[in-house]
Amino acid sequence: MVLAAALLTACGPELGPIWPMSTDPMAILPETSDPSVVRVGGEYFVYGSDNHLRAPVTRTSRLGRPYTQWEKDLLTTEAMPTKPPWAARERQLWAPTVAPFGGRWVMFFGADRVNPPQPWNAQCIGRAWADSPLGPFVPEVLPFTCGINQVGGALDPELFREHNGRTYLLAAFGDTLDNIRGIELDANANPIGDWVVLLGRRQPWEYHFIENPAMTFDPVRRNWLLSYSAGKWFEAGYSTGIARCSTPLGPCTSHPHGPWISARGGRSGTGGLSFFTDPAGNPWAIYSSFPAGRETTVGGRSASVVPIVFSPMVSAGLIVK
Repeated sequence: MVLAAALLTACGPELGPIWPMSTDPMAILPETSDPSVVRVGGEYFVYGSDNHLRAPVTRTSRLGRPYTQWEKDLLTTEAMPTKPPWAARERQLWAPTVAPFGGRWVMFFGADRVNPPQPWNAQCIGRAWADSPLGPFVPEVLPFTCGINQVGGALDPELFREHNGRTYLLAAFGDTLDNIRGIELDANANPIGDWVVLLGRRQPWEYHFIENPAMTFDPVRRNWLLSYSAGKWFEAGYSTGIARCSTPLGPCTSHPHGPWISARGGRSGTGGLSFFTDPAGNPWAIYSSFPAGRETTVGGRSASVVPIVFSPMVSAGLIVK
């Protein structure tokens, strides 16, 4: 089991200083990019971007142990056997996120669409439904959103459900500096209101784009933490930042002095982080990275997990040790 712990605190509404991760969590799930986790009882369902499967889902009751590629493949199946009708590529599917809605399971995911009005922003977010977290998920005929005015592109969806049952969808929008946005969903996973800006690319250490939003509630400070990735996902400098939010739909404040998780200890390109809980209700994070020096656009990323510990014992900041 990974032993790293994150201490998350802040003074008042301000984020406070951030100390970067100082441990080197082991990569435990090979060929797992943009991971997200659903727990049902004592079982975990780990979803990721396409590899040799369009929508791989790994089912395990022992998420903390390392797996070989062979062992992981034995536990992994195809969650979406049929290509979305609107998707441009046969196997492409990014950053799936899954949750139960009204007796069914919904998956939001990203993919390029056919004939986008902006070829450089071809990404859309789709929605699919299934009767089981294993699928088969059946995609809807049209995308859920393709960005601002359905033009600028949208990707990396992430579901966040509060203890009171209110559910939000976070995403990264293209053709804007205000990339990270969110919207509340009703009991049928339909939008309530409009997309709201949570966070834009403002800090000196952020480059190219911010994406992969994910959120968790801080029960100590009674506010919300928003993680996100910054940079180009296939480069060593890709890293994970964190912001603190006054509500699940913002406003959120990021930190100017650097990322929370970046290249170290033989791993690089750290991003695609999301949060989940274990059977005892303890919070964890999962993210992906490359072996340092082996960054590529064709596979190669593996997932690591770290436990999250919220503590009032530090005056300000976020520490991982």
